[in-house]
Amino acid sequence: MRTRAMAEQPACCARPSWSPQLDLGQAGGFDYLLGRCAACGAYSMNVFCAASSVTAYESVTPADVERMKSVPPGPERKALMRRWGDVNL
Repeated sequence: MRTRAMAEQPACCARPSWSPQLDLGQAGGFDYLLGRCAACGAYSMNVFCAASSVTAYESVTPADVERMKSVPPGPERKALMRRWGDVNL
């Protein structure tokens, strides 16, 4: 895993504006919850690291959102989220 700091949630996307859309489960030691900002419509991923109890937000591209929504829960989605985390975290 890269040693890049996770992004802060954009100011307009702070709760209660950010609302969860899709629980993508756990993969690679992280819990993934896709959400959308009610103010600007941007998607972001709430990422929770179980080992460190750190929660952060990462931007998600529209193409990634569509891919995540199209893959049903199960081993394929878990593999997708592991790959997404490897690239984006």
